[in-house]
Order: sequence, then C-alpha cells, then structure tokens
Amino acid sequence: MAARVVIAGGGSGATILANALDHRRFEVTMVSASLEHLFQPALLYIAFKGAPVNPVRDQRKLLAKKVALLHDRVTRVDLPRQRVETASGENLDYDYLVLATGMGTDPAQIPGLAEISARFGDYHSTVAQARKLWQSLQAFGGGTIVLGQSSPICKCPPSPIEGILLADELLRARHLRQRSRLVFFTPYPRPYPAAPINELVEPILADRGIEVMRFFDVDRIDAASSTIHSIEGDEVHFDLPIIVPPFVGADIAYEPPDVVDPDRFVITDQRTLRVKGMDNVFAIGDGANLPTSKAGVGAHLEAGVVARTLQGRPASFNGRTNCPFDLAGGRGTFVIGSYDAPVVKLRPSRLHHAMKMLFGRIYWLSLRGWLEPAFRLYFGITAPPSRRAGAP
Repeated sequence: MAARVVIAGGGSGATILANALDHRRFEVTMVSASLEHLFQPALLYIAFKGAPVNPVRDQRKLLAKKVALLHDRVTRVDLPRQRVETASGENLDYDYLVLATGMGTDPAQIPGLAEISARFGDYHSTVAQARKLWQSLQAFGGGTIVLGQSSPICKCPPSPIEGILLADELLRARHLRQRSRLVFFTPYPRPYPAAPINELVEPILADRGIEVMRFFDVDRIDAASSTIHSIEGDEVHFDLPIIVPPFVGADIAYEPPDVVDPDRFVITDQRTLRVKGMDNVFAIGDGANLPTSKAGVGAHLEAGVVARTLQGRPASFNGRTNCPFDLAGGRGTFVIGSYDAPVVKLRPSRLHHAMKMLFGRIYWLSLRGWLEPAFRLYFGITAPPSRRAGAP
C-alpha cells in the first residue's frame, strides 16, 4: 500500500519534491492556498527595469499527473494525531508530512510601513507591488532614494544590494544621478553580512556614490515628515523609500505549539530536515528555521534530501547556498557556501550575470525535475572547499 505524503505549500521546494517522489510507492497530496506559482526573483526586474514578464504559472500544470492538488489553506497541523486541517474543513491524515509553507511579509511590525508600501510599492511581496515600485521610480525626478531591510530576516539576502545597484543604474540611464542621493541602510555592521561578499560589494557601493548606514534597525516610519527612524536613534529623510519588509512564517496553528519559533518558523534539524521531535515530519524552504539563506536554491536542494530520505536512501542537507547576485552593469557573482564551508569570494563577471538570466528561463523546467542531472553536475563542480578538508 502506498504511503500517504502530504506536502503543505506550493512553492519551488514543494513542487520539486512532489514531482520527485515515486508515485508507485507514495500517494502525494499537495495543499496550496494559491493555484498561481510565482517565480519570485522576477519581482526585482519588474520593479527596477519594468520587465514585461509574466512570472506566474498555473500550479496544476507544473505537477505530475499523479500528484493530487488541493486548493486550500492549511490552518492547523496536529503532529501527534498526524493530521492536517484546512480552512474549508478538510482533515488530511498522513504517513509523512512535509512543511513547505514558506514565509510572508508583515509590514504591520513597523509603524508606518504599511502606508509607505501601499503608496510606493516593494519588490518582495507581489507582482502588483513590484509594478507599483516601477511606477514610483518612473515618477521620480530627483531627490533621495532610501533602500534597506527593516529586519534581519530577508528573503534572498543579495536582493537589497541588488535593488540599490539597479536603482543607481536606472538613474544614470535617465540622467538623474547627479540630482539624486542614494542611501542604503542595514541592521548589520557591513553592507553585506558575509565578509567575503562584502569585500566585493562595499567598493562597488563607494565607487557609485551610494551612502551606507550601518546598524540601522528600523523603529518607525513617519510618512508625514518622510523620515525613517531607527531603534539606535538615527534617522534618514526620503523622497522615495524602498523598504524590504519584515518576514514571518505562515500563520498556522501547531500541536504541539513549541515546534515553531517566535517568528513562526518551523524548528528543523539542519541536517536531516526533520521537524523538532518528529521522525515522519520534515520542513523545507523559507518556512524552516535553518541557519542558511532563505532562497530558492536552498528549497531545491532540501527537496532532494527529503525525497531521498523518504525513498530509503541516505541523505543529509549540508546547508549549501548558491545565490545569484546581480551587481548591475551586466555583471554578477554568486554567493556560494555551506554549513562546513565559508562563503566563496567569487569574482564578478558577465558570465555569472548571464547565468542568473538563464535560470529565469529554465526555472519552470527545473520544477519538473527534468534538469536534475545538470544541476547535480553544476553543484558538484561549484562545491565550496570545506573547512573540514584535510582534517584527520
């Protein structure tokens, strides 16, 4: 008899896992609150380049035929009873559960942020918000653009730097740079948290005349005076604010409740991907509290680990990151590292930028698993040197 696998969520990791499982051995049900699958990295280019792309596909067309898709929202997960409850009243029992619930934005955490986001847009939530930000940039005629992240948790860590660099590129193309001030703020002690990448990024920011405000934890935003205030007592005036909102895990009730942290991220073993205290429940993607970047490549690799584990093969997640990083001007790099290897300082090049653009074209194929041999080869070739290398 086939084992019942319930996958809560419909993002990239959930889709890759659903398609990877042997449907002769597993009865797979995906529960997704949306039938639209969003390629989230495209929001950056919609917001800063006005890219006329459609980054959304029908989730039903991305799944193997034997995967059952339930269009519903998970509201409660009862781990002792092995049951998932939904908004419509469905009760799904399982043998294995995979939580791929992702994370969402919560501008309400910062006073004034919801008003600012509704007025100017952002590039971390929806296509409509990204298009609104593009319209705000088109209407900008000079002044101060302030961009930064409002909390330490960020979806796609390179994206704040990518945003300010692409804003600089846009202003130069529109001959507005000399009439504009660009300010980048961060809660960290340096523009990019990982030191090797910061060694590449900080000189680029300085060369392009972009000011950096370090240790700037947003406390509140005063729309009336166009000012952002920090917890530390600093402030910055804006004409156009571009704020990366706070992120939180999905609003789901859990039994027991202590399997999620205060920000609603699922407490997950960083190697096995099993949820705290559970042998048959796993968490992948942005909704897990893993000590690694919240980015699509992580969800992709984690899905592979869970698929191999469920099929009785040895598997462990090494925390691998491989985030493409657009440095504007047609150049880019990658943030590559793992639990056991420091982030690699990879020289920027046009090839790296082209690789990021190519992935946007092949993303939909990758969800079906058709490109897995190529991905395994690539991840093997680009594996960062481990700290453990040469250890006895």
